[in-house]
Amino acid sequence: MKSVASDAEIAVLGKAFVRAGEGLGLDDTELSAVLDVHVSTMLLLRHGHERLQPGTEAWSRALLLVELYQSLLAVVGNERNARSWLSSENHGLCSRPRDLIAFRTGLEQVVKYLAAARSLI
Repeated sequence: MKSVASDAEIAVLGKAFVRAGEGLGLDDTELSAVLDVHVSTMLLLRHGHERLQPGTEAWSRALLLVELYQSLLAVVGNERNARSWLSSENHGLCSRPRDLIAFRTGLEQVVKYLAAARSLI
């Protein structure tokens, strides 16, 4: 049986998504691309006037970015290193991770890459 998320639980993911984006050095344009929403929606989300809705594509993408953030911190140790890693060319991913995360498949690819890297630690 699927439980219904409370307003407080729904707000937590939005805040975690914004915080992860800030930690990774992503601006509102980049974060809106991650969610596949308009920049104005991202601004509303940032200021608490909009909420991500469970079961939507934006919800699942937000979860992936938070997972990416947590995994990356576990691998590289701090936000400064995380921002550097995200913006650097990655031969294993054949691109800069920052460029990949604007698309669902790229976001998933980066999350899987980091999961594999974490398993080696």
